[in-house]
Amino acid sequence: MIAEPPRAALLTALRVSVREHADGEGHLADNRVLNGCRSLVFCRTGQWLPKRRAAKAVVGSGSAFRPLVEAALHSFERPRGAALPLPAADVRRFLDQVAAHVDEAREAP
Repeated sequence: MIAEPPRAALLTALRVSVREHADGEGHLADNRVLNGCRSLVFCRTGQWLPKRRAAKAVVGSGSAFRPLVEAALHSFERPRGAALPLPAADVRRFLDQVAAHVDEAREAP
């Protein structure tokens, strides 16, 4: 049996992942946003949800990024070769906010 890693280690790995997604190299924009949603939900609840469920939770929380998350969900339903472009500046702002939430969670006791 393998023990669950400590929360601090998970949050450190999550922060590295968010940074990687913020850089955008090799990731579709919709995937970057939806993985950001997963990170937010994990920081808030400690649960790791599938992309669509995490996105719906973020939309339901009244996020200012609702239009971006909804656009990412719409794009994610398409074949990967036909993913829709999302506004790069909005994606970056969203992931910056996600990074800030991860940092706050890492600093919390």
